[in-house]
Amino acid sequence: MPIERLLSAIIVALLLATPAASEERQTFGIEQFKIDRGGSEAVLCSWTVYLSVQAATKSCELTRRPTDDAIDEAILAIDDFILANAALHPTREALEAFKGRIAAAMTVKPPAVSQKLCENSLEFFRSRSPEAIRSSVKASLASALEPSAGPVPCL
Repeated sequence: MPIERLLSAIIVALLLATPAASEERQTFGIEQFKIDRGGSEAVLCSWTVYLSVQAATKSCELTRRPTDDAIDEAILAIDDFILANAALHPTREALEAFKGRIAAAMTVKPPAVSQKLCENSLEFFRSRSPEAIRSSVKASLASALEPSAGPVPCL
């Protein structure tokens, strides 16, 4: 199934986003996803999915929709939340480096993956209304204590 392939790619992207052993507290990577303060919203899970969809949409060269603008806004809002609330206190630079690793992992190079697969895989995520995305992110950020992947595995 195309959605399963995209979700598998997201998991691989998370694993590839692990910081080097020499990077310490000012990093942002897979360790942040292991932290769960109990009862938090899965802000990092949503953020990673949005990052992956954003990168894959660009890589697949799909026509932008208002939903893509809402995804961009969601990413920026969650970025600010992470920087303000993460226990690891990542820098903006560390956060951007992590996002770059996610984007690199999600880069699709046709013809290895057909345009049809790009469209079908992403349609599941891009079919939500912009209002639904904005509302979901606003609610998650209002109730989360700290950026977390949630009390259960993200994907």
